[in-house]
Amino acid sequence: MFGWNVDLGLDLGTCTTRLYQRGVGLVTAEPTAVAFSPSHDEVVAVGSEAKLIAEQGSSEVRVVFPVRGGVVADHHAASEMLRALVRRVLGRRHLFLPRVVVSLTTGSTPVERAALLHAVQSAGARRVRTVDSTLAGAVGAGLVPTDRAGRLVVSIGGGLTSFGLVSQGRLVWGRGLRFGGLDLDEAVRKMMRNRYGLAVSAPTAEGMKLQVGAIAPQPARSKVALGGSEVYGELFRNMEVTLDAIPETLARALLPVINEIHWAIAEAPTEQRAEIRANGIMLVGGTTLLQGVAQVIREKVGVPVVRAREPAHCVALGLGAMLQDVLKLSSDGSRYGSAG
Repeated sequence: MFGWNVDLGLDLGTCTTRLYQRGVGLVTAEPTAVAFSPSHDEVVAVGSEAKLIAEQGSSEVRVVFPVRGGVVADHHAASEMLRALVRRVLGRRHLFLPRVVVSLTTGSTPVERAALLHAVQSAGARRVRTVDSTLAGAVGAGLVPTDRAGRLVVSIGGGLTSFGLVSQGRLVWGRGLRFGGLDLDEAVRKMMRNRYGLAVSAPTAEGMKLQVGAIAPQPARSKVALGGSEVYGELFRNMEVTLDAIPETLARALLPVINEIHWAIAEAPTEQRAEIRANGIMLVGGTTLLQGVAQVIREKVGVPVVRAREPAHCVALGLGAMLQDVLKLSSDGSRYGSAG
C-alpha cells in the first residue's frame, strides 16, 4: 500500500513550510531550512533542527534556506527538504503523492512558477496544482466563495507581502511586495547599531521582536541581556538594553506595506475602491501576529482592518479546504467555487 489516497496542501514559505493532509489537518509547520553534510551532500537535518544548526554557526554542515522572498531560489535544496518533511509526516511507505495543491506567490512570473513546480515534483509528487497564495489565505480566513462583497486581503509573511482583491471566490487582481518579517528583523538590527552601537545577529533581532510582540503604539519597557555582542569593535559579554524603541521602529519599517495599500486602493476602479472602503482589509500571515499591526494600518489608511483568527496558518488551511473539492478550483488557481 503506497498511499495513493494521500492528498497534501503545501504552503512553502520563506520562513516556514506548512503541510496540510486531507482528512487529518495541519500536520507540520517547520522552518524552511535544510542542512547537508559537507562531503556527500546528504540531508542531515530539516526544519527547526536545520535552523538551529545555522544559528549555532556550525562549520561541519551546510545549511540552506531554499526560499527567498516567497520564491524558490534553490530547487535541489527545496525538493530535498520537502521529501524529508513528507517522509517524516507520512512514513517511508508512502512513496508517491498523487495530488499536491501548492500555494503560488501572488504576482509570480512563469519562471518562478516553473521553479516551484519543479521542486515539488522532484520531491515525489505525481500531480501538482497551484493556487494563488492570496486566494488560499482568503479561504483559510473564512471568506466564502458565495460572498459578492470585495475584500482586500493583505498577507504579510516572512519574506513577502501579497495584496489581492477577492470577490466571489475569485482573485480579481493581486500583486506582491518583497517585504516581510525578515525586513522587520533587519530594522531592529539597524536600530540597535544606531542607538547602542551593537551588532546583533539576525536570530537575536528576531528574538527581540518576538519578545516585544508589538508595534506602535503599544509600549515595551522590558530589558534583554545580550551576551557576546560586538560594541564598537569590543566584545561585551554582559550588557542590558531596553526594548522601548522597538515598537516604533517596527511601525516605521512597515511603511512600504502602508504605501502599497494606499497605491492599491488609489489604482483600483471606482466600484472596487468603494468596496474596499466599505468592507475593509483582511490581514493574514504570521507577521500580523504582532500586536498593533491592524491598528496602525487602520489609522494610516482609514479603512476597517480585521486580522484572521489563525493568520499564520490561513494559507495552509485554505489549501486544506480546497483539497476537499479540487474540482471547484480553476485551472489557473485564481478562482475557487461553483463558478470555477
